[in-house]
Formats: sequence, C-alpha cells, structure tokens
Amino acid sequence: MHKPVLLHESIDALDVQVGEIFLDGTLGGGGHSIEVLRRLDGKVRIIGLDQDSKAVELAREKLNIEAKTENFRNLDKVLGELSILSIDAILFDLGISTDQFEESDLPAQIGRGFSFLRDEPLDMRMSREGPTAADILNSWDEHAIELILRGFGEEKFSRKIARLIVERREVKPFKTTFDLVGTVLEVKPRSWRDRIHPATKTFQALRIAVNEELTALEIGLEKGFKVLGQNGRFAVISFHSLEDRIVKNFFRDRIKEKVAIQITKKPVTPSAEEIQINPRSRSAKLRVIKKL
Repeated sequence: MHKPVLLHESIDALDVQVGEIFLDGTLGGGGHSIEVLRRLDGKVRIIGLDQDSKAVELAREKLNIEAKTENFRNLDKVLGELSILSIDAILFDLGISTDQFEESDLPAQIGRGFSFLRDEPLDMRMSREGPTAADILNSWDEHAIELILRGFGEEKFSRKIARLIVERREVKPFKTTFDLVGTVLEVKPRSWRDRIHPATKTFQALRIAVNEELTALEIGLEKGFKVLGQNGRFAVISFHSLEDRIVKNFFRDRIKEKVAIQITKKPVTPSAEEIQINPRSRSAKLRVIKKL
C-alpha cells in the first residue's frame, strides 16, 4: 500500500483553493491528489502525471482527475494539449512510490527490480522505454559504470564494484537483482552495524541513470515554474542529496531574481512518528516557493 510522504505538510504549504488547477507531477499511488480532493470536496481541477502507465491507469479508476502517462519534464506538452495556460500549484514527489517497491507481490517476471530485497529482473525503468539496468551492467564500460555509482549514488566503493561487475559479466550476464546484490556484497559485506543495506547506493545510482532522473528534474523545474501563475506555489519532496541540491539551487536562484519568495525557510522533514510508520520517509525533504 502506497504511503504518501509529508502528506499534510506539502498540501498545507501548497494551499490549493476551490476552483484552482493543481498539477501532481508524480502521481504514483495518488495519495497527495486524494488529499487535495478531500479537502476541497472535489472542487478543484487536478492534472496528474506519471511515466508509469500502471499508476495512471489505477488513478483513472479511483480518482476523478485528468491523468496522463508522461514524465513531468514534458508537462508543457500535456498542458498545451489541454489548452491550459497557467496553473496554481505544482507538486513533484521524487523517487519511486511504495507500490513500485511492492511489485514483487506480483509474479517475478512482472517486478522491475527497484528493490534489492527481492529477486526480480534488473529493469528499473519507470516507463518501459530505453535501456534497462541489466543493459547498462552488461554492456557499458567499467569507467562509465564507476561514474554512475560515484556520481549518482555517492558510493565510495564505486571503483571496486564497477571492476567486479565487469569481471562477473564475462562469466555470467546480469539478469536479476540478486545477481547485482551478490556482487556488491563481495565488495561490501553486510554488517550488523550497517544503518542501510550495502547495495542501497548502487541501486539508487542505477535507477537514476536508467530514468535520467536528474536531467528530468532540472527540465521539470524550469518548465513548471514557467507555467505557474502569479502567487502559484511549487512544492518538491526530494529523497537524496543530489535531488535536494538541484531543487535548493533552483529555488534559491528564483528568490535571488526576486520572482519568487520562500514558503519553507528551511526544508521540512518527516516527524519521528511518520518515520516510524514509514521508514522510507526518513530522508525526505520538502521545499516550497511562491511565484511573484
């Protein structure tokens, strides 16, 4: 079951009003959109985007919103098709939804390999387009793989892991998540002292690379701010330092240009209670600005 992160904090900050247009750029399980509909008794127009067609299909079934299968980097295209010139509130909830992590409740061949805790195909594509994680591991050169692990995962053992990946694929190509987990554990054996699983950063890095997440975020921020109307609010929930740095810098620059003001003076983080209920929320940071 999908658990929306910083649900009340983000919707409070967005302050969507009756009759306004809200763009949910990362629909996922629909939790944030459901809360907006609940608060406004459905008297709001919601445009929901997600590159996962399954998430969009489910949203159409249970919510009265306009849901489109699209990455938020193409939000201008979607709004153009709907003849919408400006919107009042935008939310990007980055990362992947709990539903995608939990896909292993389905037959193994359907799971996409987002979690290192289940043995699934090494896919990691949100949209089913482009190269898979297995394609990268089995064909990219050692230096390119090392750059992915170091740059997108901030993995300090990136060089050793990349070297072992290249050695291992000569013997047996990578097919499933456990193939990759086993390789990482040869370099970083699991210890009871570990706060996070040794493969966490490697999986994060590959997912970001497969889905071009940081590039999409930069484009989405630019396009989102452009279509935001006067006094419109822009909220972003990030889950790791690379994402948060991009959001922080983009918002800071708009404030310096005097075209926006800060709504959250410092990033809002989950309460101890939320972290206990949903441990995946522990690294979340919410930043919000208002366009002038």
